[in-house]
Amino acid sequence: MTNHVFIRIIGLCVLCAISVQAQVEYSVLIKSSAEDEIVIISVDKPVYYPGDSVQITIKRGSSSSRVSIVPILILEEAVLKSVEKNIYTTIVPISIPPGYYPLRIRAKDNQGRRFDYPTNCSVHVEEHQFIETISKYVHIEPLVGSDNIDSPVTLERYQIRNLRVLFERDSIGVGMGPQFVTIKTTVQSRDGSLLQTFERRVLTFRSDNDPDRDRAMLIQYRNAYGAYAAIRSEEFSEVQIVTDSLPDWAILKISIEPDYTIKIGGYNSKNVYNRYFRVKGPIIEMGVTLGIPKVLYDSQAKDTLIYGNSSAMLRFYYVDVETGDRFPVNFGIGTFGVNSPIDVTPTGGGFALSVLLNIADMTRIVGIDLVKKISAGLEFTPFFPIRKRARFLINAQVGLTF
Repeated sequence: MTNHVFIRIIGLCVLCAISVQAQVEYSVLIKSSAEDEIVIISVDKPVYYPGDSVQITIKRGSSSSRVSIVPILILEEAVLKSVEKNIYTTIVPISIPPGYYPLRIRAKDNQGRRFDYPTNCSVHVEEHQFIETISKYVHIEPLVGSDNIDSPVTLERYQIRNLRVLFERDSIGVGMGPQFVTIKTTVQSRDGSLLQTFERRVLTFRSDNDPDRDRAMLIQYRNAYGAYAAIRSEEFSEVQIVTDSLPDWAILKISIEPDYTIKIGGYNSKNVYNRYFRVKGPIIEMGVTLGIPKVLYDSQAKDTLIYGNSSAMLRFYYVDVETGDRFPVNFGIGTFGVNSPIDVTPTGGGFALSVLLNIADMTRIVGIDLVKKISAGLEFTPFFPIRKRARFLINAQVGLTF
């Protein structure tokens, strides 16, 4: 036993971390042939970030010991430098993934023999979690869309279903850390009512073109953030836009912003990427209008008729192929001058053709948005009453369109 300077560790420290001036200290009990010695190893911070400087201090229990002791940090690319007796420093590499990196003690006796001892001390590295500007690294392909809800880009359904969000990972700043992103897709009808909402929470980070690191980071994030457990490694670079049914001329909004449910910074309403698309529909549409007409002009005024206060028309609308807006002039066929839409009587009711100049549609073109189902305007009507002469009418009409 005397032939050995060191014997195995009697016990590793099972101590609590002592926090003195932000230091984190752990001790190891070493027993030699000459004496027992407690060596205390400490780091100057409980948590480090990439690029931080690490200071490691060793305190010896004996000032006369002939055993030399140096720390060993198990951290790739980190090189310890001695700045003064028993004080060492290094820099946490920028590209290092987060985790706990252990410190060991290497002892060398006066005969040149080396002994390594594990400790409970480690360098705890966390990632910076700065919020990058969304527009710096996010865009939509294959068609970028419009950033103005009043002028969305009109696409076919298959084009919308091919939309995807791309992350230009190389554009994320060095040291920014993971970027937690919410992709919210909403679909609203042409009249403004909300139809669907889809939300995805994904993440990405600056790429160093290492697939192995990507997989390692994916596993780490899945373990650390439950909300992101469903992400796939491909979604670090792109995410497919998900939609359900897409009604004709509906508006699709894609909104991308930082996920503020992860505590990485304060809310910034300007750090958002919005794009708008319109679902292309047919250029000829049909609808039913129940109207209340008021006859202003009757070409057969001498042939007296008592007009009812209702009309029911099947109407045909021309739709602008770019804006999805209905042309303010539409054509119809149906009943007119009746007491109810299905009450055609010989006293005043009959069948009519209709050309309606819809003033309500004209106001929408100039940005005055009335209730979209309301029609109001002037109607020009060739009218064919029961048992009376045919005639031409000019009417004022207010109606409800379905």
